[in-house]
Amino acid sequence: MPIPEQRYVLGVAYQAGPDPRIQRGADGGRDYFSPEELEKAAWGFLRDGPSVGLFHADGTEGAATVVESYVYRGPDWHLGDDIVVKSGDWLIGAVLDERAWQLYKAGRITGWSPQGQARRITHRSS
Repeated sequence: MPIPEQRYVLGVAYQAGPDPRIQRGADGGRDYFSPEELEKAAWGFLRDGPSVGLFHADGTEGAATVVESYVYRGPDWHLGDDIVVKSGDWLIGAVLDERAWQLYKAGRITGWSPQGQARRITHRSS
């Protein structure tokens, strides 16, 4: 009898600090969280009751059950393909429902994209 798949995935929900590979976003800004603010967001996600949908589409909530959510404390974790998890990054582990699992296996789901609200603060050179 075959062993059922766990349907578990673990990935970076949000990277702390600026990504050196991105100089300017599509909207002209360069948004990022400081490690301290990202930690607050990660903790608030759990406190408020984590909900996972697909592709930011209404009605898809419940596509995964969050079983892990934590701020990585280092050292740098090299995953290959130039992917490095650094201290301060927010990680989420979840068990996907069957539909989401099939999308993941087909390469249609490739990461987390937390929804939320923030305000942009412009830093000026002194």
